[in-house]
Amino acid sequence: MPEDEEQVHRRQVHREEEFEREEEEGEEEGEHEYEEEEEEPPKKSRKPVDEIMINYSYCGQYENPVYLAPSLYSYLMSKEIDANTMEAPAYHYQNVSEFMDPDWNNPNNLTISQCVLDFTIPSTMKGPIYMYYRLTNFYQNHRLYIKNYDPFQLLGNRISPSVLSTNCGPLDKRDGKVVYPCGLVANSMFNDTASNLTSVTSGGNYTFTTTGIAWPEDFQKYAAHTEYLASELTPPPNWAPRYPNGEYDEQHPPPNLKVMERLMVWMHMAALPDFRKIWARNDHDDLPADRWRVHIDMNFETLQYQGTKWIVLSNTTPLGGRNPYIGIAYLAIGGLCVLIGLIFALAQLIKPRKLGDENYLSWRKEGGGLPTNKRRQKLEKGE
Repeated sequence: MPEDEEQVHRRQVHREEEFEREEEEGEEEGEHEYEEEEEEPPKKSRKPVDEIMINYSYCGQYENPVYLAPSLYSYLMSKEIDANTMEAPAYHYQNVSEFMDPDWNNPNNLTISQCVLDFTIPSTMKGPIYMYYRLTNFYQNHRLYIKNYDPFQLLGNRISPSVLSTNCGPLDKRDGKVVYPCGLVANSMFNDTASNLTSVTSGGNYTFTTTGIAWPEDFQKYAAHTEYLASELTPPPNWAPRYPNGEYDEQHPPPNLKVMERLMVWMHMAALPDFRKIWARNDHDDLPADRWRVHIDMNFETLQYQGTKWIVLSNTTPLGGRNPYIGIAYLAIGGLCVLIGLIFALAQLIKPRKLGDENYLSWRKEGGGLPTNKRRQKLEKGE
């Protein structure tokens, strides 16, 4: 083979080897990039906040199931829903002979009105799920109401009659016995009881727990036992129906306040007459889309004071749930402060004045601060 042809052949072989080497390196880099893409953790999606509110104040008026008017329920879902195609909530009441609360007895054989409420979850609600009750037109922020309890009695201490009368009157004594727990706050505790949810279609259950709803520091404010004897105590008037003849006895002793987390939640006073408080929670399970049923013992009457009561189901995010009131208040007050600051800044720029100048004091001015008009002349003449 001539020399020039041999050189051309060598150059071609060299190019082919370099080309094959580049292809192998490219494949290795591609595999490495693919492995890195697989190892990259998935991006976390933002958790939506869903909220369902249903007004069951009028449930006791219907013996047969009726659908609720749109004004009596509210759906705030992260996914768009068609309210026209979704089945509306429905309720009716039934009479039962036992309280749903396992700690309550019915020694007086009362007839208990129970609301049966069916409602639809249009899309799965991501857990944890919280159950609240909402009250309207209930003024827990009234000054006399807020003060009407005795913190030392809640700790189990024996309180002198004079102190008890000052802190808890008029609900300090009843029929010559000490009311325990005393005061208007404990007596007016919200005492409706809601059951777990039951699927109308499949019969499955979604369970809630009533523990873990109080703040950890609340447990230090209540005692398991009291220094009083059971014979010295009587329950608050609104608690009396679930005790025999409205009195404590050996079989029905005074309650263990240290485990009554719903009482602890109630004792935190609400600032506004429209408020909600936690009722129960499920920290682990999603609430699937379905038609659900809940039973509610209706022990707390709201219509007599033109109020309403709602059951609320909601989940939360690290920033909280759907409660825009505080955010709106902060923005409004912040905006007002900015506006006032701008007004004072403009006033200072347009007509500056020396800060802390005593010459601006009225008695420093000519005439001792008297008006410089006809009224001043009349004052000088003594008219």
